[in-house]
Order: sequence, then C-alpha cells, then structure tokens
Amino acid sequence: MSSTAVRYLTMLRMVPRYPKTITTTELASRLKEHEFSVTMRSIQRDLEKLSTDFPLLVDEKARQYRWSFDRNAAVDIVPALDLPAALTFELARAYLSPMLPPRALSHLKPHFDEAHRTLLREQNPLGQWPDRVRVINRGLGGQRPAIDADVLETVTEALLREYTCKLTYQARNWPAPEEITVHPYGLIFRDPNVYLIGNIEGREGVRQLVLHRATAGDVLEAPIERPEDFDLDLYIHSGAMGILKSDKPVYLKLRCDKPTLNHLIESPLGFDQINTEIDDTTFEMAVTVGDTQDLRWWLTAQAEHCDILEPAWLGEEIESTLTRGLNRSRQAKAQ
Repeated sequence: MSSTAVRYLTMLRMVPRYPKTITTTELASRLKEHEFSVTMRSIQRDLEKLSTDFPLLVDEKARQYRWSFDRNAAVDIVPALDLPAALTFELARAYLSPMLPPRALSHLKPHFDEAHRTLLREQNPLGQWPDRVRVINRGLGGQRPAIDADVLETVTEALLREYTCKLTYQARNWPAPEEITVHPYGLIFRDPNVYLIGNIEGREGVRQLVLHRATAGDVLEAPIERPEDFDLDLYIHSGAMGILKSDKPVYLKLRCDKPTLNHLIESPLGFDQINTEIDDTTFEMAVTVGDTQDLRWWLTAQAEHCDILEPAWLGEEIESTLTRGLNRSRQAKAQ
C-alpha cells in the first residue's frame, strides 16, 4: 500500500462523528505525531477529495474549516463484521439500551444497524436476537430520570482521558445550581440512577453525583487528582453506595432457608463470606457488610426465610421494624 493511501486511512480515523469536529490544524498536528509531514493546504485538498467517496461534512462558516463524519453514516473503512462481532453489537444493543438515554447511544446506531444487516445477510438465527432478549432489573423498576446526553458524553470523555470536567450541578440540598469542577473516578449504574464518583475541587471526600441533576458540562484538559488507594470495587463493597448508618462494617451471621436463599451461596454478599451447610433445608452464612439502610431493607424483606444470629442489636432492630409494620397494618384494618 502506498504511503498516500496509508495517510488517507490514518486521516479518516482521526475525523470524529458529528457533532464533534476537527480542524485542518489539529489534523496536521496529529498526522505529524504519526510521522506524516504534510501541509494544511494538502490536508484540505485530501479531505475535499475523500468527501466524494466518504460521508464527510465540513463547516465552512467557522474561521477554520471543521470536518466530521455524518452522524448517521456507517463506518466503511473498518473490516466487515463477522458473526461473532455482529452478535457482540447485538448484545450491546440489548443490554445498553435500557441503561442509557437513547441520544447517548445514537453514535453507535450505524454499528448496530450494520451488525443486524450482517446477521440477516448470513441468514443466521442470531439475526432474531433483539426479539429474543430482554433485560429485567430487580426491584420495582421505577422510571429512569432523563440524563442530558451532552453531560453524559462530557463525563465519559473525562473519565477515559483522565481529565477534570466542569458541570452545572444541582444537589438535592443545594438552594441553586452551582458550577463545579469534578475529578472523576468512575461511573456506577445503580437502577434507576447513574452516579459519577469523584471529588469536587475545593471540597473534601469522595462524592456521588447523580447525573440527571447536571444540566451542562465541559471537559477541562487538566489531569485529575486521584487517590492512589482508590478502587471502584472496594468503594462499592464498603457500602458507600447505600445509605450509611455508620462507618463501621457489620459482621453478619444468618441462618437461612433452602432453597429460597440459595442464591446467596452463588452470589455472595461480600469477599469474605463463609457458608456452612446445616442440613437439607438450612445453611448458615457469615460475611462482613456495610452498615447501610439497604441491608436493613433486605433483612426486613427476608425475615420469613432467615434468622439473624449476629449481631444481636441488628436482629432486635429488624424485629422492632416488623412489629411496627404489623401494628400499623392491624390499626388500618380496625379503622
């Protein structure tokens, strides 16, 4: 392949999908990093030539022409999808679509469409995959709050590039929206909300920002300051995503019914969980968990199927909750 053809392919890979754009100056700089020495005038001529065969758009009103791919265009400069790759895209469509706002997935639509066409061309049963797969979230499944697609794109780009970002954010207890600079550490999808985990510049501690409360965002090309010992999995298992009742973890010991709570053996509540089979209908488990409101809700819901052996104070607390609930039900019936 000639060096010119390689340069064309390299250049096409650098052009983003609309609404993002790139100037000839930026392209010249990036091509130089790939050891292509070419003038901006040559780049301009190359792009004009390529636009006759590829869905390239140009904004001629800007001071410098800004180039992009048509947002709805399929990408034809990558190898054709094979069946495993096409199925991967179909799985992504099935599992990501319920989690993210439709606009946030719009840039993937051409890939999804091409994957579906590939499966249909191959006359493969996998082409019916979207009709045969559903994602059901546990719990009541309340409606997901709408997230601004530009905010989501800003946050994901900042995370990937390890840059800070600026958000216009309204916390529940703030009197008015504030413009904050965030050092992002990770995203957590906890139905029905999406949480940005990070630090707000000028404030202490790791914060949980609910993304639907942000109305505007920009990536700041400044590196984040991230604690060396921060780990997203450890953060979750510390109980931080629940409503903490105390900072001290709870050593929980339960006697559980089979088969109702057998899923606790397959899906442990913590890294240190130990299970002991008592008989054909009973097993015991011991595990260290966060002292959260979620723990209390779960124990209350499972009261019919487990005994709280330790700690005694938590067993008494759950018993008191159940007693108050029973008394309220009896009073309602008596009225």
